[in-house]
Amino acid sequence: MSTWMIITAGFLVQGIVFISIFDIYFTTHLIGGQQQHASSRPPPAKRLIFIVADGLRADKTLMLQPDGTTPAPYLRNIAEKEGTWGVSTAGIPTATRPGHVAMTAGFYEDPTSVAKDIGGGAINFDTIFQETTYTWTWDTPKFLEKVSTDHPDRIFSEQYPGQRKYLSGINPKDMDSWVFDEVTNFLNGAKTDASLKEKMNKDKVLFFLHLGGIDHAGYIVRPNSKEYLTHVSFLDEGVKDIVGKFEDFFGHDGKTAYVFTSDHGMTNWGAHGDGMPDEIHCPLLVWGAGIRKAQPEDNLNRYDDTLSQEWSLTRWKRANLEQPSLAPLMAATIGITFPRNAVYPFPGGFFDVPAEDEFGILYANLKQLLENYQAIEKYTHKGPFAFTFRSYRPLAPSMIKSLHTDIQSLKESGNFASAIAVTKQKIDLAVKGIRHYKLYSKNPLWLATFSSMIGWFCFCALVLIQQHENWEDIRVTTPVMTNTKHIIIQCAVAIAVFDLIFLYAQSTPLTQCIHFLLPIPIWTAAAIKWYEIGNIFPIIKRQKHLLPVASLCVIGIISIVAAMHYRFILGLAIAIFSIISIYGNKSDIDKTLRNQWLFSSIGLAALVAKPLGDRELHYNLVIFSAVLSTIACALYHYHLEFSAVTGRLFRQFGKRYAIFQILKIALATGILTYSSYLTENNIRTPLSVQIPSWIIFFISLCEPFFVNTDIQSRLTSMAFGYVAPFILLSIGQETLCYICLVWNHYLYVEVERNLTKSQPIFLPRTSNDSTNRVPNKTTTNGKSAANGHVNVKHHKHTKSNDYLMFQPAVTEWQNLDFTKGNENETRCKREITTGDLRRVMCYLLCMFAGLYGAGNIMSINSFDVQDVFCFITVSNPPRMGPLMIFKLMMPGMVAACFLRAINVITFTSIRNFSLVVFMMCGFMNILLFCLVTNTGTWTVIGQSVSHFLIGGGISMFMCLSFGTVHLLTTIKIL
Repeated sequence: MSTWMIITAGFLVQGIVFISIFDIYFTTHLIGGQQQHASSRPPPAKRLIFIVADGLRADKTLMLQPDGTTPAPYLRNIAEKEGTWGVSTAGIPTATRPGHVAMTAGFYEDPTSVAKDIGGGAINFDTIFQETTYTWTWDTPKFLEKVSTDHPDRIFSEQYPGQRKYLSGINPKDMDSWVFDEVTNFLNGAKTDASLKEKMNKDKVLFFLHLGGIDHAGYIVRPNSKEYLTHVSFLDEGVKDIVGKFEDFFGHDGKTAYVFTSDHGMTNWGAHGDGMPDEIHCPLLVWGAGIRKAQPEDNLNRYDDTLSQEWSLTRWKRANLEQPSLAPLMAATIGITFPRNAVYPFPGGFFDVPAEDEFGILYANLKQLLENYQAIEKYTHKGPFAFTFRSYRPLAPSMIKSLHTDIQSLKESGNFASAIAVTKQKIDLAVKGIRHYKLYSKNPLWLATFSSMIGWFCFCALVLIQQHENWEDIRVTTPVMTNTKHIIIQCAVAIAVFDLIFLYAQSTPLTQCIHFLLPIPIWTAAAIKWYEIGNIFPIIKRQKHLLPVASLCVIGIISIVAAMHYRFILGLAIAIFSIISIYGNKSDIDKTLRNQWLFSSIGLAALVAKPLGDRELHYNLVIFSAVLSTIACALYHYHLEFSAVTGRLFRQFGKRYAIFQILKIALATGILTYSSYLTENNIRTPLSVQIPSWIIFFISLCEPFFVNTDIQSRLTSMAFGYVAPFILLSIGQETLCYICLVWNHYLYVEVERNLTKSQPIFLPRTSNDSTNRVPNKTTTNGKSAANGHVNVKHHKHTKSNDYLMFQPAVTEWQNLDFTKGNENETRCKREITTGDLRRVMCYLLCMFAGLYGAGNIMSINSFDVQDVFCFITVSNPPRMGPLMIFKLMMPGMVAACFLRAINVITFTSIRNFSLVVFMMCGFMNILLFCLVTNTGTWTVIGQSVSHFLIGGGISMFMCLSFGTVHLLTTIKIL
């Protein structure tokens, strides 16, 4: 199996494991055919006004400021007098489409819905919009556009102009006033349009107002700013005004109900996506027809949090709910049928209606939930492992029939209080039964995925062991060995075919089929390797000298996992790694180099360990880092003996390439300075800023391909070439951390060169022995030359004289060529040493250092749209995403290029290096996989999922980096 095949297989395995978490914990089965139900009693309201303030935090809406005032006096008054208040809890991921689907369809959609929202994914489920007589919406979510397109005769939607979704130069009236103005014009027009007025006066009518401005304001001015509170006040006034206009239009007939909430919250630094309390807590205010007015709180201890105390609302009863419960609440409010796939119960504590009406709503909700329960039970019974099917005993078919009889008898006797109590109990059972079957395949999928991860780890270890034993790639095979391998493969194929037929017959989803089938080829490959090696324990015993370093690597990986919760641990791990590497080999490293690398490592550790905080803008720090980069670039190029560019395009330029890089950094610094001025003054960046930024970005991406492929030239082009776009994407310490990372790795190359002076290297002899030697070096009579480097001699591990043993002591590594080094990387034969483990551990630490320090991210909610202000000022995820990913991955890519230079210098096999990387990443992912949970608070769930995705993403990136780095270091244009 070739090196690149192993790397490709590693990427595919990591990718499948990456998506497995969604199938195991967060799959939503959308089953059609259920009968829909609605209460037979008259609904509390004829019409519903549903207002969603996108990204509005609950505390900023309901809190009291230190002076006793509130930014939202109208909404606060509703909580205290006119209606019912509470907290609507959003699920993960906290984003627009998941929130809207939960609130209007009654279930949490798959986490992939975030991507569906960008591309306008299909809507194959019911929402409250489809069940109404008429619906009018003023919105931005793309899934609502799909719903209205499918029902043009009943759903009328006005979409907010996308080109006005500014990310800077934000004004409260830019987005939200558009909604208020459009609704006002609509109501004024309906006064003279008899047909429209007739439609609006029908029963079961819904008006949906989506206010997107506060979400964009949070990105820019942050939720803790005065400007954000000003926007909240603007929303409060707008809601008050629009409610008055609706009441005036309908003549204050008392038949209108109102629901005000948000689809998700926001962190202090203006981001969302994870499960932190500020992201999942959404304000909820319900008032109007049939809604209970504010009542005194009689049991403040019913909630685990202290939100009522923090917001000074302890006197008024609170009614919390999960976002999906909003769908049955709104459906019951206007008497429409519950959405077909709604799996959350009708929430109590909101309605002020007679007991008979409340029973009618609850009983209809119970029947709808039982329809879903029976549908998912039937689906599960036909699914994978149906032969092990275990029914949910509290809701056996006979019991379902009897509970209907019992409830009906209580109703007919007029004992509605008891009927309501029994119905609520059965609703809880139905919800638990649905969750039971929803996670029915969790354990088999979990075991299959875990088996794949363990199998891949074992396979990599066995390939590594086999690599050691077969120095000359001589395969000694016998008929018995060949036949046994064929039998193993044939058995595996038979099992895979049987498994595939079995899964297909059970109508198993494609992704689940992949998870169930993946362990078969992985463990088959591992079994074959085990058979070929035979007794591997003596081999492992011979490598016992690696045990201390391997143990330290295990501790290092555990530290990386722990650093996802406490990032200072990563800084501590980097510092300890440097100290152990230096002082464990103190005699091999020059004192000056030792002190310099230790100082750079401690500086990098300090930057990485810095808490994320509120991510305040620190453009002065970026400008300081940019000036420091310019000085460093000038000093570095001043000491270069030759120009880095000799291609035809830049012929005769010589030292002018250095001037080109310096000017590019200086231009980026000027653009960033001007952009920071515009941001501070709330002005959108013009095209005169955006166009040069894009030009610098693309020039920097292409720059390395125009320089020579020697190590010094290529690393210089990337290290300093990427500084300019990184400056344009920075808002704080990121550039400074990047500079420190590059400096640390430049010194680390020298450190590794010193630490591997006596390391034996084996290369196959060719017809020209000189091709096996370090470039530009000469040897005499097989002895070490003056600069030296190679002793050619026979070694006890070699099985013939066709091998040369190198003892690299390369003193001029800068002139080594990546293209020639690639040949030695691929062909060299040697055992795994402590140095190999050290370099891989450094690689892993640097990947996370680049992510936490230069990328300034710890979870999926750590993004900041202000990163891209130099490039784009209109919300456009397809354009913003690649820029943010570039910022996150680029430091790691540069670090990977330096590591490849070290591999060239130390003659480290790509095959061996990649296998050790896969083993360490595999161990890290196994730990993160075992820590994922779907129980507890959304904060705990969100963190566990977020950390697993980060670890899996890093592992996939490290697989891709082998090929990407190969291209970046070997391809030359002109």
